[in-house]
Amino acid sequence: MNRNYPLTALRAFESAGRHLSFIHAAKELAVTPAAISQQIKRLEAYLGTSLFKRLSRGLLLTDSGQLLLKELGPVFMALDAAIDRVHEDRNTGTFTISVAPMFATKWLVPRLHRFEQAHPDIDLRISSSLHTIDFSRETFDAAVRLGAGEYEGLESIKLFDEALTPMCSPGLLERKNLLADQMALQSLPLVHNESTAFNPDAPNWSSWLKAAQISDIDPNRGPRFEQPDHAIQAAIDGAGVVLGWLSLAQADIDAGRLVKLSDLNLPLGSAFFLVFPKAHLSRGKLRQFSNWVASELDSTES
Repeated sequence: MNRNYPLTALRAFESAGRHLSFIHAAKELAVTPAAISQQIKRLEAYLGTSLFKRLSRGLLLTDSGQLLLKELGPVFMALDAAIDRVHEDRNTGTFTISVAPMFATKWLVPRLHRFEQAHPDIDLRISSSLHTIDFSRETFDAAVRLGAGEYEGLESIKLFDEALTPMCSPGLLERKNLLADQMALQSLPLVHNESTAFNPDAPNWSSWLKAAQISDIDPNRGPRFEQPDHAIQAAIDGAGVVLGWLSLAQADIDAGRLVKLSDLNLPLGSAFFLVFPKAHLSRGKLRQFSNWVASELDSTES
């Protein structure tokens, strides 16, 4: 058999088969739908079999098309990884990472200047989004996710655990003539973060007050926010006492924008993980980023 494979046609088929659409494949590959159709016809002629059933309502893969598509996905991922390793210096250049907005604004950005000082040859590009990255379709080196660390088809490195404790603006305490202790909880509004409300085991004001053996405070009073960074910012602005995420709030605590009211910390039950495809393990920039995060945590704890 002729082994001069029509790679352009195979790439066009893989995209069209994944989307079941010539139009979407054309957008992904930056060509016209007619060009995709032409490449598919070329590939079908090369293979001597049909790959799609053209229906009035769209496309369906034939048995041969399903077989070929199943095999091509891993092949192109491996090819892309090999090309990356050959053409890029993996220790320098651009490192693209996807993180949740709360991680970006409250943990990464306040420390970004130190990363740039430590690694001036790495151009860190941050995408702040709540949607889950599909590494097979999006060109990211890694992502930071909050969870249990089990992500199908991906490697993960644990960055740090998260815990919650009461904190508020020192300016609010001064205005109310209060000390930074648990007694302040009785006089100030409670700021609620409802981002983990779906998880009945996640700490909230009710569980923290119970753990602290405080029974004379209504755990339901006060404003509510859907994101932890919004709740933390509300506390900084004097809205009340937030059950703040310690790691996310550390930069604000260090800067004196927040003060802790208790030494009682409740574990969130989830941790932040750096996740990436196994093929990215060879990327030195990824290792350098994870090592830098570890050094930041060591300096905080020391």
